[in-house]
Amino acid sequence: MSETNVRVKRKLKPNIIDLLIVIVIIGAIVGIALRAGVVEKVVNNINVEPARISFIVNDINNDSFDYFIAGDAFYSDTHGYLGNLEAKPLDRPAEAYIAGIDGKLIKTESPGDINDPTKNGRIDVIGSLIGSGVFSDDGFLLGGTNYIGPGSKIKMQSKNIQVTVTITNIEPVNSAE
Repeated sequence: MSETNVRVKRKLKPNIIDLLIVIVIIGAIVGIALRAGVVEKVVNNINVEPARISFIVNDINNDSFDYFIAGDAFYSDTHGYLGNLEAKPLDRPAEAYIAGIDGKLIKTESPGDINDPTKNGRIDVIGSLIGSGVFSDDGFLLGGTNYIGPGSKIKMQSKNIQVTVTITNIEPVNSAE
Protein backbone atom coordinates (compact mmCIF):
# COMPACT_ATOMS: atom_id res chain seq x y z
CA MET A 1 0.00 0.00 0.00
CA SER A 2 1.26 3.46 -0.78
CA GLU A 3 1.60 6.20 1.83
CA THR A 4 -1.19 8.29 0.33
CA ASN A 5 -3.72 5.48 0.84
CA VAL A 6 -2.69 5.10 4.49
CA ARG A 7 -3.19 8.81 5.11
CA VAL A 8 -6.66 8.76 3.60
CA LYS A 9 -7.81 5.84 5.73
CA ARG A 10 -6.74 7.47 9.01
CA LYS A 11 -9.69 8.92 10.93
CA LEU A 12 -9.67 12.49 12.20
CA LYS A 13 -9.51 12.46 15.97
CA PRO A 14 -10.13 15.63 17.99
CA ASN A 15 -7.31 16.49 20.32
CA ILE A 16 -6.92 18.82 23.29
CA ILE A 17 -6.05 21.82 21.11
CA ASP A 18 -9.34 21.47 19.20
CA LEU A 19 -11.24 21.35 22.49
CA LEU A 20 -9.48 24.50 23.75
CA ILE A 21 -10.31 26.37 20.54
CA VAL A 22 -14.01 25.48 20.89
CA ILE A 23 -14.03 26.61 24.55
CA VAL A 24 -12.36 29.94 23.64
CA ILE A 25 -14.92 30.60 20.87
CA ILE A 26 -17.87 29.84 23.18
CA GLY A 27 -16.35 32.06 25.89
CA ALA A 28 -15.94 34.91 23.41
CA ILE A 29 -19.58 34.65 22.32
CA VAL A 30 -20.80 34.66 25.94
CA GLY A 31 -18.53 37.61 26.78
CA ILE A 32 -19.79 39.64 23.84
CA ALA A 33 -23.42 38.91 24.78
CA LEU A 34 -22.84 40.00 28.39
CA ARG A 35 -20.91 43.11 27.33
CA ALA A 36 -23.67 44.16 24.95
CA GLY A 37 -26.24 43.74 27.74
CA VAL A 38 -28.29 41.21 25.79
CA VAL A 39 -28.89 39.05 28.85
CA GLU A 40 -29.77 42.06 31.02
CA LYS A 41 -32.24 43.38 28.43
CA VAL A 42 -34.00 40.04 28.17
CA VAL A 43 -34.21 39.60 31.97
CA ASN A 44 -35.27 43.20 32.69
CA ASN A 45 -37.93 43.43 29.97
CA ILE A 46 -39.89 40.74 31.80
CA ASN A 47 -40.50 43.14 34.73
CA VAL A 48 -41.23 46.32 32.74
CA GLU A 49 -44.14 48.25 34.22
CA PRO A 50 -45.71 51.67 33.56
CA ALA A 51 -44.32 54.64 35.47
CA ARG A 52 -45.17 58.30 36.00
CA ILE A 53 -42.05 60.38 35.47
CA SER A 54 -42.53 63.87 36.94
CA PHE A 55 -40.33 66.71 35.73
CA ILE A 56 -39.75 70.46 35.84
CA VAL A 57 -38.45 72.71 33.10
CA ASN A 58 -36.87 75.80 34.62
CA ASP A 59 -36.86 79.29 33.18
CA ILE A 60 -38.19 79.02 29.63
CA ASN A 61 -39.93 81.59 27.51
CA ASN A 62 -43.65 81.98 28.20
CA ASP A 63 -44.45 81.31 24.52
CA SER A 64 -42.89 77.83 24.75
CA PHE A 65 -45.66 76.61 27.05
CA ASP A 66 -48.03 76.19 24.10
CA TYR A 67 -45.75 73.53 22.59
CA PHE A 68 -46.39 71.09 25.44
CA ILE A 69 -49.31 69.06 24.08
CA ALA A 70 -50.95 66.27 26.08
CA GLY A 71 -50.25 62.86 24.57
CA ASP A 72 -47.10 63.90 22.67
CA ALA A 73 -44.27 61.38 22.74
CA PHE A 74 -40.95 62.58 24.16
CA TYR A 75 -37.54 61.16 23.28
CA SER A 76 -33.96 61.64 24.40
CA ASP A 77 -30.76 61.12 22.42
CA THR A 78 -29.21 59.26 25.35
CA HIS A 79 -32.25 57.38 26.71
CA GLY A 80 -34.44 56.83 23.63
CA TYR A 81 -38.20 56.84 24.19
CA LEU A 82 -39.08 58.50 27.52
CA GLY A 83 -42.89 58.46 27.47
CA ASN A 84 -45.99 60.41 26.52
CA LEU A 85 -47.00 63.68 28.17
CA GLU A 86 -49.74 62.71 30.59
CA ALA A 87 -51.70 65.98 30.53
CA LYS A 88 -51.18 69.65 29.82
CA PRO A 89 -48.48 70.65 32.34
CA LEU A 90 -48.74 73.44 34.88
CA ASP A 91 -46.86 76.68 34.56
CA ARG A 92 -45.75 79.29 37.08
CA PRO A 93 -43.53 82.35 36.96
CA ALA A 94 -39.89 81.30 36.81
CA GLU A 95 -38.34 81.25 40.27
CA ALA A 96 -34.79 82.16 41.12
CA TYR A 97 -32.90 82.70 44.35
CA ILE A 98 -30.54 85.61 44.81
CA ALA A 99 -28.37 86.57 47.75
CA GLY A 100 -29.52 89.64 49.64
CA ILE A 101 -27.29 92.26 51.26
CA ASP A 102 -27.21 90.23 54.48
CA GLY A 103 -26.26 87.04 52.59
CA LYS A 104 -29.65 85.34 52.97
CA LEU A 105 -31.29 83.85 49.90
CA ILE A 106 -34.31 85.69 48.58
CA LYS A 107 -36.81 84.01 46.25
CA THR A 108 -37.63 86.10 43.19
CA GLU A 109 -39.94 85.57 40.24
CA SER A 110 -39.38 86.41 36.61
CA PRO A 111 -40.78 89.76 35.52
CA GLY A 112 -43.74 89.64 33.22
CA ASP A 113 -47.22 88.23 33.45
CA ILE A 114 -47.75 84.62 32.37
CA ASN A 115 -51.37 85.47 31.56
CA ASP A 116 -50.41 88.38 29.30
CA PRO A 117 -48.33 87.21 26.30
CA THR A 118 -47.36 90.79 25.44
CA LYS A 119 -45.23 90.95 28.60
CA ASN A 120 -43.36 87.78 27.56
CA GLY A 121 -42.15 86.62 30.98
CA ARG A 122 -40.19 83.52 31.89
CA ILE A 123 -41.90 80.45 33.34
CA ASP A 124 -41.24 77.08 34.94
CA VAL A 125 -43.21 74.13 33.53
CA ILE A 126 -44.20 71.21 35.76
CA GLY A 127 -45.51 68.03 34.15
CA SER A 128 -45.31 64.27 33.93
CA LEU A 129 -44.72 61.58 31.35
CA ILE A 130 -46.15 58.08 31.31
CA GLY A 131 -43.28 55.78 30.39
CA SER A 132 -42.20 52.29 31.31
CA GLY A 133 -39.28 50.64 33.00
CA VAL A 134 -38.11 48.44 35.81
CA PHE A 135 -38.27 49.43 39.48
CA SER A 136 -35.39 47.84 41.38
CA ASP A 137 -33.51 48.27 44.64
CA ASP A 138 -30.99 50.43 42.78
CA GLY A 139 -33.61 52.80 41.30
CA PHE A 140 -35.60 53.05 38.09
CA LEU A 141 -34.34 51.67 34.79
CA LEU A 142 -36.12 53.43 31.92
CA GLY A 143 -37.03 50.87 29.29
CA GLY A 144 -35.27 48.30 31.46
CA THR A 145 -31.76 49.55 30.66
CA ASN A 146 -31.16 53.27 31.40
CA TYR A 147 -31.03 54.53 34.99
CA ILE A 148 -32.85 57.78 35.75
CA GLY A 149 -33.88 59.20 39.11
CA PRO A 150 -34.90 62.39 40.87
CA GLY A 151 -32.35 65.07 40.15
CA SER A 152 -31.39 63.62 36.75
CA LYS A 153 -31.18 66.22 34.01
CA ILE A 154 -32.33 65.00 30.61
CA LYS A 155 -32.56 66.79 27.29
CA MET A 156 -35.86 65.65 25.78
CA GLN A 157 -37.80 66.52 22.68
CA SER A 158 -41.16 66.00 21.07
CA LYS A 159 -42.17 66.92 17.54
CA ASN A 160 -42.87 70.46 18.83
CA ILE A 161 -40.25 71.38 21.44
CA GLN A 162 -36.82 70.48 22.82
CA VAL A 163 -36.05 71.24 26.48
CA THR A 164 -33.81 70.16 29.33
CA VAL A 165 -35.79 68.81 32.26
CA THR A 166 -34.98 67.87 35.83
CA ILE A 167 -36.65 64.67 36.98
CA THR A 168 -38.47 65.33 40.26
CA ASN A 169 -40.16 61.98 40.96
CA ILE A 170 -40.74 58.52 39.50
CA GLU A 171 -43.57 56.33 40.74
CA PRO A 172 -45.41 53.25 39.50
CA VAL A 173 -48.69 53.91 37.75
CA ASN A 174 -51.60 52.35 39.58
CA SER A 175 -53.56 50.10 37.21
CA ALA A 176 -56.81 51.54 38.61
CA GLU A 177 -55.97 55.02 37.28
